[in-house]
Amino acid sequence: MPLALADELTEFLDRAAYVYQWPLYPPPESCSPERPRSRRAPAWMDAERLTAERWHPDEVRITPDQIVRLGITRREALDQRLTHLSAHGRTPRVCLYALTPVRNQPPRSFAAARDYANDEGWRVCADHCIADGLPKTDPMHRPGWRWVLNLVRAGHVDGVVTLTHTEITQHLDEYELQLDLVDHHGGFVALVTPENVGAKRR
Repeated sequence: MPLALADELTEFLDRAAYVYQWPLYPPPESCSPERPRSRRAPAWMDAERLTAERWHPDEVRITPDQIVRLGITRREALDQRLTHLSAHGRTPRVCLYALTPVRNQPPRSFAAARDYANDEGWRVCADHCIADGLPKTDPMHRPGWRWVLNLVRAGHVDGVVTLTHTEITQHLDEYELQLDLVDHHGGFVALVTPENVGAKRR
């Protein structure tokens, strides 16, 4: 199958799954325990840290909290992307994402996310308020979040605004993976409420 046709088919299936809330993958409960979900491989900095700990076990080290580290990484990617867009004279285009326990009921967090985007001077794209009703599943099992990634990958939006990082996932390993995916597609994640108290608002 030609690559362009395969991309179009993937986009069509993602859009259909979002509209009708179809699960595109088996639920996590059906996954075999012998085949755990893959996680991101350790970065070269992590490898160097492990080596240093092995050869110098007596050194005093302070390991940063994972949520603090992820918050710093997210804000750095956000600032870098905004700088790039500003240099090209572009106003960032964003979509809004939220979880809702009630089908077809717009989440109240959309209002807070929209206010945040407007305060930043970003443009909220029409019809790009995306909600999922599957809060306890892996983000990649949610049609709405997959549609967010598709919009970023296709260049229809530059980023996504959501209320907190728990709207994406409560599990930090999964959160890190989704940040990597958005960054890989050239987008950014902006939070109304930062990951940790006292962090820079973005």
